[in-house]
Amino acid sequence: MDVLSTFKTATIGLRANRMRSILTTLGVIIGVTTVISMMSIIEGINNYTYKLFGNIGSNVIYVQKYKWQLFVGGSNRGRWREIMRRPDLTVEDAKAISKLPSVDLVAAYRTMPDTKLKRGTHVLEQSKVEGATPGILEISGYTLADGRPLVEQDENFRRRVCIIGQYQVENLFDPGENPIGQNIQIGDQKFTVVGVVAERGQLLGNNLDDIVIVPLSTAEKYLLGSRRRGMRTWFSLSIIARVAKGYTIDEAMRQIRMLLRERRGLRFDEEDNFGLNTQEMLLSTYKKLTSGIFLAMIGIASLALLVGGIGIMNIMLVSVTERTREIGLRMAVGAKRKEILAQFLLEAIILTSIGGLIGVVFGFLLGQLVAKLTPLPSHTPLWSVFLGLGFSVAVGLFFGIYPARKAARLNPIEALRYE
Repeated sequence: MDVLSTFKTATIGLRANRMRSILTTLGVIIGVTTVISMMSIIEGINNYTYKLFGNIGSNVIYVQKYKWQLFVGGSNRGRWREIMRRPDLTVEDAKAISKLPSVDLVAAYRTMPDTKLKRGTHVLEQSKVEGATPGILEISGYTLADGRPLVEQDENFRRRVCIIGQYQVENLFDPGENPIGQNIQIGDQKFTVVGVVAERGQLLGNNLDDIVIVPLSTAEKYLLGSRRRGMRTWFSLSIIARVAKGYTIDEAMRQIRMLLRERRGLRFDEEDNFGLNTQEMLLSTYKKLTSGIFLAMIGIASLALLVGGIGIMNIMLVSVTERTREIGLRMAVGAKRKEILAQFLLEAIILTSIGGLIGVVFGFLLGQLVAKLTPLPSHTPLWSVFLGLGFSVAVGLFFGIYPARKAARLNPIEALRYE
């Protein structure tokens, strides 16, 4: 018997019990659907995140009071008190860093507590406000859709000017109204809009277009207010530096580290009381945070595929029992044991392959549905489709071997006598 004849014989057996075959594949369908949908969501988030980091650039160094890795996991949470006691960075530190040969552009910035914005009857109860020195837009990957960036005169004269995001444009201004030159109230102070940032979208429900940038000196005078000691670290000054051409990021980090240690009078045996962070560290932190989701996905999908595989084995054993006389008759007329083995093994693989194909379609549709109804992006990579189908075939092969071998080992005489 050739492969085509074996395939036809296997499909005849499956068509004879259509409903049972469909119900048998449910476990495989659920498992593959889980794999494809979760991978689509994770891949979509990854693509968007890498694109966002790409806009910032891989040659950017963040100088802050702490390293980002300290807050991934719980092993270093006890250092929080020590971090709070560290001295704040200053604008003078930023100016000193800007003179290093390995750095070509530096900006200092400070995130303000959520602030109320108002314009006429339009109110935003909480909005993200950031005080920054000129150059922050270029280093941070922002693009101006209209207006101008901050300039040195804004910082030197503490001008009450601001750059706003699309979220503020949509919620504080009427449709079609040009915000440039208009006044808005930030806290209890009036500011003039001089620029509008291009739309950036959302990331994991976080609105990237909710941003207001004002001169750092203006923010510290009018908006900073009093802060609790425990919150001071989060709202302390940070410095962002771009590496100059011809230098590596490691060389720039080494120069910045030596400069700050010298400015702070640290001895050679003392630890740094500041943190140097890069995009690579941020990506590493992001991967650590999402690794748990990926492991949970593998666990859920594996459990569903295991249940589906057990169902396949169970139904194939039932099929062998029901078709014992048929098997005996085929052996009596010359069918070889390997042909019987191939037939039942092929039936199991066909069942799981069909379930895998349906699961791939359902997983893709579920990922798209999640993208439509939630802020989570979705992208189904081609390799995940082959992975889902490969899993389903492997399940059919693994759980179909025992029933197929049992059928092939039947004694033809005893099988013909089976009632």
